[in-house]
Order: sequence, then structure tokens, then C-alpha cells
Amino acid sequence: MERIIVTAIPPSYQGHKEVDVWSPFVYGTNVPVAPYNSVALSQDQDNGNVLVVVKFDGRVRWKVGAFISGHYHIFVRCPAFITFGPRSNGISVGDSGAVKYQIVQRCTVSV
Repeated sequence: MERIIVTAIPPSYQGHKEVDVWSPFVYGTNVPVAPYNSVALSQDQDNGNVLVVVKFDGRVRWKVGAFISGHYHIFVRCPAFITFGPRSNGISVGDSGAVKYQIVQRCTVSV
């Protein structure tokens, strides 16, 4: 697995019984890819989709009453099949040309 692009998510606070959704943009132009991956990427393009593994690696802590925990490492791994083709395969976001895709497979989370 080749690490290609990294993006940051700013620190945030999640209140009691609140739900937070992070929608970071992961993008790149003229991103270098190792030569040994070119054959597999060409096959993915011919098949019409590519498997992208989105990983989140960070720290989390929580508060219960006056108690604030120490920092715990959190690691999330989400496999996502991204379909090549018309923009109608995803959800257009604004005028920037960005397209949002839904992740169909389950993510794994470890703390």
C-alpha cells in the first residue's frame, strides 16, 4: 500500500450525545505514484473503479464530569471503491469540481 496524500483535520470538541461528521477533501494533481503500482492502476482504470484505503491516525480523549482522560491513540481504516466515469456517480460539492463519494464498506476502528 502506497501512501500518496495526507490531509489534516483540525481539533474539535464533540458535546454530549452530539454527532460530528468530518468531510476532509483529499485531492492532488500530478501526484507521483511508484512505478510498481502503474500496472495495477491501469487495470483499475480499465475496470472502472479503484480501491482507496482512507486512514485516520490521531489522538482522542474524553471528559466525564470533572475527569478528563489522557490522550489515547485512535486508528481508523476505511476501504472505499471510487468509481471512474461521469460525475453523476458521486455527489457534486460546490463549483470547485469536487465530488463526494459514499463509503459502502465498514470501517475498522481501534483505540
